[in-house]
Amino acid sequence: MIDLSYHAKIRLCVPNELILTKKIELNKKQSHYLINVMRKKIHDTFLVFNNINGEFLAKIQSNNKKLISVEVIKKIRDPEEQTDLWVLFALVKKTPTEYIIQKASELGASKIMPLITERTVTKSLNLKRFQDIAIEASEQCERITIPEILPLQKLYDVIDNWLEKRTIYFGDETIRRNKQSSNNFNKLNNAACGAVLVGPEGGFTTKEVSYLRQKKFVIPINFGPRILKSDTAVVTAIVLWHTLNGDMKKSFY
Repeated sequence: MIDLSYHAKIRLCVPNELILTKKIELNKKQSHYLINVMRKKIHDTFLVFNNINGEFLAKIQSNNKKLISVEVIKKIRDPEEQTDLWVLFALVKKTPTEYIIQKASELGASKIMPLITERTVTKSLNLKRFQDIAIEASEQCERITIPEILPLQKLYDVIDNWLEKRTIYFGDETIRRNKQSSNNFNKLNNAACGAVLVGPEGGFTTKEVSYLRQKKFVIPINFGPRILKSDTAVVTAIVLWHTLNGDMKKSFY
């Protein structure tokens, strides 16, 4: 009997079709990781997965020092149902932005959309780097699906072209400043899909808040009595969405 608790320490997302007895070749980055970092050898095993086929145990068949060939030998898990939650956030500095991508991936976001707002300072990103972070986070947290990372877009363009059936819950600082006690987050109970929107350092401008509040599909929410950093606010919003939507236990235990 194979002890999967050990093999689960190494999980790699592969785009190849995964079926039993099929042989696949890993890319250079994955091969380097297995050979030079994890010191894997011929016949050693680890896990491979993708959102189409699920998760499998694979065995190393050959190693030409640059690329590794493996054989799929046992199915471990079927594809999982993905939580339909989108995360929209104003692009911030490199470190907190990468933290947002990592934590949103770990917490089950299905789509991540970096935005330019009126107070956004950083206006360029490395999309490939973000995609790599999302993959690595999914590998490490035992997630089978990988969130889609979209290119940088302007807030107004995204909202103007939004499909209204997907409600957006955005962190509205005016609720806290005005000491309003109501929180519209309870309206998302049993929502099949949704999105959370977090502003930049300094928050949304008065013009942006007014614009968002005019949209029927945008609901302002309150994150509590304290000012949160953007990366903290994103994590808070996702956890609240899962908790109040009733799938925290279903998704994470």
